[in-house]
Amino acid sequence: MKAAIFVSSIVALLVFSEAHGQPEGQIISGFQCVGINIAGLHLSQDNLRTGAKFPWILDAPKDDAKGVARVSGIIYIAWPPVVENGFLKAMTHGGTIGWVEQNAVRPLRRADGTTGGCTLWRAANGWIMFDPNPESRGWHQ
Repeated sequence: MKAAIFVSSIVALLVFSEAHGQPEGQIISGFQCVGINIAGLHLSQDNLRTGAKFPWILDAPKDDAKGVARVSGIIYIAWPPVVENGFLKAMTHGGTIGWVEQNAVRPLRRADGTTGGCTLWRAANGWIMFDPNPESRGWHQ
């Protein structure tokens, strides 16, 4: 019984020490979160569940460029936006810089209809993570 209480106490301490919601790694500036343009890309619920028909982040701002990663529901774009040839400069969740079609994204919206934002940071495993800005917790697309 004492062992169970001890383990439970340690777990509780670990949970509460990480519960503050602040990014744990290096903050990444110059990029912002946007959402995938569900209506503009005519994505079905099945597409959203599987990722089918999601656009690619490309290695150059042109239609025949090589794909480097599929986008997810949250896309990181350069901020302020950098547009070239109808493409936005973007960053994958792994940190690779590329380009995504401008019509593939749309701003995230708060419940009141205003645009939302996020803070990007690099996790210990190298992945780029996002944390909605405190005033943007009620995001909608």
